[in-house]
Amino acid sequence: MGGLMATRLLDARASLTVWNRTSERAAPLVGKGAKFANSAAEAVRHAHFVVVMVEGDSASQAVWNGKDGVFAGLRPDAIAIDCSTLSPVRTQALTERAGRLGMRFVAAPVSGSLPQAEAGTLMFLAGGAERDIEEAGIVFRHLGKGVHDLGSPPLASLSKLAVNGMLACQVVAAAEACGFLERAGLSLDAVSKLLAQTPVASPITMATLRQIAAGNYDPLFPISMALKDLEYLASASDYLGTSLPMTNCAQDLLDRARPWKSQNISAVAKLFSPSLPVERIRK
Repeated sequence: MGGLMATRLLDARASLTVWNRTSERAAPLVGKGAKFANSAAEAVRHAHFVVVMVEGDSASQAVWNGKDGVFAGLRPDAIAIDCSTLSPVRTQALTERAGRLGMRFVAAPVSGSLPQAEAGTLMFLAGGAERDIEEAGIVFRHLGKGVHDLGSPPLASLSKLAVNGMLACQVVAAAEACGFLERAGLSLDAVSKLLAQTPVASPITMATLRQIAAGNYDPLFPISMALKDLEYLASASDYLGTSLPMTNCAQDLLDRARPWKSQNISAVAKLFSPSLPVERIRK
């Protein structure tokens, strides 16, 4: 995701300095004109806008904190935009530390995956000072199709987790329907064509059906990442004193699909395949 977003900024002729904990991953960007930094602190030292995209709380801690982290090199007048899907606890910690240091911080997790990042059609769920979000619009415009200002950074993170919870429920429901109808005698292609003509044909449902029918589970949103987000969502639900029964069911089924954790979330369909005994699903 981060690489595709950086590519779009380079295509827009932005002056870009990049850093990655795995330096080899930055090589294609350097080949397209980006400068490579030896640390996160070095990468952000002269930047007015900083964009961070990492996989979760642990990576966020490693990238932001420490003597060579983002906080160590960030200019006070810079706007730091974190597009990662983080827990609200981690986002709050970033917000508070940025505030203590007098720095400008915007949480802007994205709705969308690799195709949307490549096409520049991501949706940003932003939280931070209104002035900072507006000023960061020059970056958002190159990367996405819109920005929702949700007020506080933790609320932006909570909103993104809620979106991913809904996504997981839809994917699991589509996989379940495919398995059920396939056992009843319909081909996966027939199931896909049938459901495409019904009111349940949301974009994520149709993408899931196409992937299942093709047996293509290339990782746009791996099961491991989905489970990470659902764990954050469950913790937030406990803190708020509410319950998420449908999401919990989806989380349980995705947890059973851990053997395919590196594959796309739609690979949960393998749990419902006629080649597996029904007991595997009911377990």
